[in-house]
Amino acid sequence: MAAPFSFDRRWEFPISAEEFWATVSRTERYPEWWSWLREFETDGLHDGALAECVIRAPLPYALRVTVHVERAVQPERVDTHVTGDLEGPARLEIAPHPSGCTARLVWTLELRDSWLRRLAPVARPAMEWAHDHIVEVGVRQFERVALNGAQPSG
Repeated sequence: MAAPFSFDRRWEFPISAEEFWATVSRTERYPEWWSWLREFETDGLHDGALAECVIRAPLPYALRVTVHVERAVQPERVDTHVTGDLEGPARLEIAPHPSGCTARLVWTLELRDSWLRRLAPVARPAMEWAHDHIVEVGVRQFERVALNGAQPSG
């Protein structure tokens, strides 16, 4: 079995933790904010919520996952468990900061898709690049569209 993919990154946003939570809670807007999200259905951001997603990587594959919200503590954190082509825990932590708030995203996910697991030993650097690219683009799109009111890219 390939080693899990781990991620732990923090960003600063120029809005309060409460404003950040209010924005992130608008889950129906996620497809507008994140162009790599090809399919998305959810029942919100609360304890017990589910989100069905198809994520299109910048490489020739897509990942189908379900995000199970185990605990949502407004405006502090969201604990989830991801299943599907990826599996494992993921957490979003939101904290006040002198310039607004910080958001820390942490996860440890294993590949469950058999085709991707077979590729992982040789393709892991490309998969990590694809992951980092999606996250970088996602944060930029979130800032531009969700926080600054710009129109989504076509």
